[in-house]
Amino acid sequence: MAADSIRIFDLHCDTLDSLSMRDVEPFSRSASNVREGDDLTHNSLQLSLERMAQAGSWCQCFAVWVPDDLSKTGLKPHEFYRKVASYFREQLEEHRPEVCQVLDGRKVEDAFSDGRVAAMLTVENASPLENGLSILDDMRSDGVKMITLTWNGQNCIGSGNDTREGLSSFGIKALKRMEELHIVADVSHLNDAGFRDVLSHATRPFVATHSNSRSVCAHPRNLTDYEFEAIRDRGGLVGINYCRSFIADRFNQGSGKDSGQLDVTFDEMSYHIDHFLELGGEHIIALGSDFDGSTTPSWLSGAQDMPAFHALVARRFGEDIAEAMFFQNAASFFARNEED
Repeated sequence: MAADSIRIFDLHCDTLDSLSMRDVEPFSRSASNVREGDDLTHNSLQLSLERMAQAGSWCQCFAVWVPDDLSKTGLKPHEFYRKVASYFREQLEEHRPEVCQVLDGRKVEDAFSDGRVAAMLTVENASPLENGLSILDDMRSDGVKMITLTWNGQNCIGSGNDTREGLSSFGIKALKRMEELHIVADVSHLNDAGFRDVLSHATRPFVATHSNSRSVCAHPRNLTDYEFEAIRDRGGLVGINYCRSFIADRFNQGSGKDSGQLDVTFDEMSYHIDHFLELGGEHIIALGSDFDGSTTPSWLSGAQDMPAFHALVARRFGEDIAEAMFFQNAASFFARNEED
């Protein structure tokens, strides 16, 4: 399949934060990756609109990641969200020929006919909801299509994988309101207790945007077989994460951070795909790159590498699985999510 004909739907990246918060801790620590004048179209990060359009027809979920610790930013969670979301809106206006925001999940491909990247706004960490459930209505007005309930720590919704509690009573109310607004709940980063609570209270399909298989790599950010099967049975999605630490156990030594050993191989990533397929995930697996938010394999270092990655998946698992994983599963899910 030619590079200009592949379709890509990526459920998660941190590109917005990297660009809009370059002068704010903790992002300023990696400011060397962002040059003066970089924007969503032209930048030295893993994702840019220019390189995405060259790779194929692309729909990207752009996350506003709200860190657990904002003490060095001088911002409260809702202020942080607003700052990054405003940057996203400004970029949409500035680069209309290159990008189009998706407000209706049934119209993802409309942008492709104009050669533009389709962009969905999402939120990683529901901590801004500490200001009240009305924030969800504001987010819906901004076009937010999906919210990762927690990051690694605890917030007003529940507990991430570094903590042990489940959803709070407020979190259960927030989940219900999200479903009423057709904002998809994302359980990546949530701990196992929180996952069980979502499973108990959710009435609509939910997703894990960037999580791999814990049976293959024992990192707590990955999904157990039970969790994957629960998402499968609800008709959700699981995005394969490119982060090395979630692919191979050898990158997790004590601290859980990258060990700096040899690169992750495609074989090691394919074990996760293969395992999910064995669990009946042919209509569930998708892409969850975590680009611009993690350390990825050298052969999968940015948008420009996606055609070659597609070719590897197609060669190993077949063209039908590659098309489903790279685009169709996610596109079908978000189209269905618009239905009552």
